[in-house]
Amino acid sequence: MKNILLVEDDFNIRQSIKTGLEKEGYQIIEAKDGEEALQLFAVHEIHLILLDIMLPKLRGESVLKKIRLESEVPILIISALNDELIQVEAFRNRVDDYVVKPFSLNILSYKIKSLLRRVYGEESNKIIYSDLLLIPENYEAYLAGEPIKLSAKDFDILQVMLSNQGRVYDREELITLVWGYEYYGDVRNIDVHIKNIRKKTWPELIRTVKGVGYKIEKN
Repeated sequence: MKNILLVEDDFNIRQSIKTGLEKEGYQIIEAKDGEEALQLFAVHEIHLILLDIMLPKLRGESVLKKIRLESEVPILIISALNDELIQVEAFRNRVDDYVVKPFSLNILSYKIKSLLRRVYGEESNKIIYSDLLLIPENYEAYLAGEPIKLSAKDFDILQVMLSNQGRVYDREELITLVWGYEYYGDVRNIDVHIKNIRKKTWPELIRTVKGVGYKIEKN
């Protein structure tokens, strides 16, 4: 189990990220400001840091610089600041990646897995289910060895559900995991994507749980 230090002052965003990543098996250590982040980093074994920039007490840039004086732990910036100069400065200070809010929790998960695999030698996170193969880092899908074309959102939904076989997802949860926590569109948009996935794979792959949502049976 990998320990992730999540440094985010917005409680709702922090809880949304924490809930999503804990479902994937990560241990989340929370910090609500820059000073607390440094204190927690000093006493815990941390494998990766998710770091906001606009933090109380000590800004994210300062946290990044202080940690880089003693550690090369992978650091991924999560920030609403989309300014190119700010991002360039972050990379100059040896941040590993930069994600602009709002973001999809599924995309964040991909980036985390990619960083962990690169730094700690994690194996490929390819997913095999019956005759279906997904390679998330390349957004490639194969059915019985033949490539199939899925839209990015179709792929993300399928990847989430195959990673948690047997679990029932309601529409709102899938929207949050794939589109992000600030999506304000029609949640029934999910139904269109489920229909597309069934058409490209097979109808029984995703089962409708009446009155609840959708699930993929355990393989």
